[in-house]
Amino acid sequence: MAGRRPIPIPIKHRLRLIRLQWVPIIMFGAATLGVLLLMGRQTGIPMATGQVNAEQYAATSSAEGLMVEAGIEPLELFQPIRAGDILARLDDRPVRASLAVLQAESGRLRLEVAATRAAWEQANGRLLVDSQSEWHRRMLQVETLRLDALDRRTQLELDRVALQHEDARLAQAEEAHRGQAVTSLELTAIRVNRNVIAERIDYNSSAVEELEAQLSAARDRLSQFQPPDGDDLAAVLAPLQAAVTTQEARIEEVRIQIAGLVIRAPIDGLVTAIHRVPGQTVTPGEPVVSISAETGRYIVAYLRQGQRVLPAVGMPVVVRLKTRPQVKFETLVERVGASYVLIPEAQRRDPTRPEWGLPVRIALRPDADLVPGELVDLTFDISGGI
Repeated sequence: MAGRRPIPIPIKHRLRLIRLQWVPIIMFGAATLGVLLLMGRQTGIPMATGQVNAEQYAATSSAEGLMVEAGIEPLELFQPIRAGDILARLDDRPVRASLAVLQAESGRLRLEVAATRAAWEQANGRLLVDSQSEWHRRMLQVETLRLDALDRRTQLELDRVALQHEDARLAQAEEAHRGQAVTSLELTAIRVNRNVIAERIDYNSSAVEELEAQLSAARDRLSQFQPPDGDDLAAVLAPLQAAVTTQEARIEEVRIQIAGLVIRAPIDGLVTAIHRVPGQTVTPGEPVVSISAETGRYIVAYLRQGQRVLPAVGMPVVVRLKTRPQVKFETLVERVGASYVLIPEAQRRDPTRPEWGLPVRIALRPDADLVPGELVDLTFDISGGI
């Protein structure tokens, strides 16, 4: 018996033995290892759900007017936009008409001041030199300088309107030139015309500054004399002075209107809505284009009373992505709200039931790859220290 070979176990019995005895052990070991790995990645149950802030701004018009072609390609949904990009333009014809009226009114006032000067010189003589006559001359000089500055400012605003128009023409010409619809010679002519207006604006701006300095000096010289009692010239000039003051205020009003002729993007982002298109009328404060930021700046979470977490500025927080639970990063609490508020529906445990929580703002690291509006899991380190 000792020298005989043992009877071999059939293969199918060996396989059955492995399946019944060893496979469960192997599967149990693999499951245990998987649980340990998951526990290493998932450090704990999240205390709260946070949401990356989603900033959305509306580019509005500060003036009323008719939208015209902006000299750029028509805007499209989800088109990238940079802060300061031109989104729309308003028709500048009403502003040009207002400036033309201002020029005409300024010319009329200049004639009235000249007539008043001539009448005074005829009555008092050109060579008369005394305290009263010197006060008269200097007062007339101040009003003349005011009119000179008014004329320059009016021309300056006209040039600024013209520059906006030429900028639009240049943008259209450059686009057409890329499509070979405009020759290089035509493009150069438009660019030269635009640069001439820009140089004229620089010259007039310097001239306005010089006139303002002269006006200030003239007023200082006038203040050295006392106005005579019951002076006829002062009574005649009073309505003209008030009219010049009104014209100066209207110039400032037109300046604001000119600034509102161009509607620019307030932030970097994507176009999410187009409310008005060329050919439509807009009113002050009316949204023209809505833009959403492409990145968030912070996370907002709401802590319920039952969680027994007292958030404080500087408290460490672990942020874990819901879409990629293996990705997490550490940050800090930036701000804590003053009172409990209604939690937004997206962050409630049951969207159909209202809940209240204490709002907490959490810093968002620059390298965090999060989309505005994205939900994340948060774990507050109540022991302190990151």
